[in-house]
Amino acid sequence: MRAKSIALSSLFGIVIFFQKLLLPAPYDKMVSVLIQITLLSLAFLIVGFVGPILTGFISGLLTASVRGDVGLMSFAFALTYGALVSSLCRLFVVIESERIRMWRLMASSLVSTILVGFLSASTSIILGVMPSSPILVVTMIVAGAVQGIAGGYLSGLVWDKYLHNI
Repeated sequence: MRAKSIALSSLFGIVIFFQKLLLPAPYDKMVSVLIQITLLSLAFLIVGFVGPILTGFISGLLTASVRGDVGLMSFAFALTYGALVSSLCRLFVVIESERIRMWRLMASSLVSTILVGFLSASTSIILGVMPSSPILVVTMIVAGAVQGIAGGYLSGLVWDKYLHNI
């Protein structure tokens, strides 16, 4: 792997980590998903398949270091999120003939965000980290879905306007 790819994924992982420090888990997911999915999608577009996985690994490792009891869970879901973004971007053929298919990018961002959101909310409820509140879960899923779509669009827009010709 090239040093630039590792450096970029590390930078994205560090940005995700710092913005996660603003709110405690699991409530940080209501406001931080937009930045996270945007950077994970950009990591796929810039670095390739391994970009979001490495970004998720780094952000998860850093987040786990400050989350104490839920550190392992934070790491696992950050890594899962990166792996889902990579897999779904490849499965949906987001890059076709060296062009970004915006709707496919938005769909992969949406699906990966909803899946990780549902899995992390369910796990948090089962482990007693989060209260069993249907309203809270639905709010998190809806907020995550909106941010997933917006993040996919934003990353595609940034790629097309600023990064594609670099």
